[in-house]
Order: sequence, then structure tokens, then C-alpha cells
Amino acid sequence: MDKSRTKEIRISIPEELFSLFIPEKTLDHLINAKKEMLLAFRALIDAKIESLEKRGSQKAANRKKIKID
Repeated sequence: MDKSRTKEIRISIPEELFSLFIPEKTLDHLINAKKEMLLAFRALIDAKIESLEKRGSQKAANRKKIKID
């Protein structure tokens, strides 16, 4: 049996039940933390796109035209 395989189990419960177990203030913090994680990923993606664009423009600037007869 392959031990590197993993399985994910998701349990969905209605938000009304979830709020019975976790205080509203905690839920607010969790929502804000999720938003911050998404913003962090966006910043990483934006930085990578910028890096790729700079590399592409540098390669274009380094090209030389060679006249062929």
C-alpha cells in the first residue's frame, strides 16, 4: 500500500450550528485571517508576474538585429 497517498475528508455543517460552538468574535478573526492569506497569495502571484514581465522585457532589450545578405 502506498503510504504517500492522502485522503481529505470534508465535513460541512450549517453556519448556524458552527456559530453555536465558536464565538462570533473568533469567527470574525478567522474570516479576517482567511482574507489575509488570500491577499498574501495575491501578492506572491503579482510579484511573480512582475518578475516574468521584467525578464521578458530585458530579453527583448538585449536582442540585436543581424543583417543577413
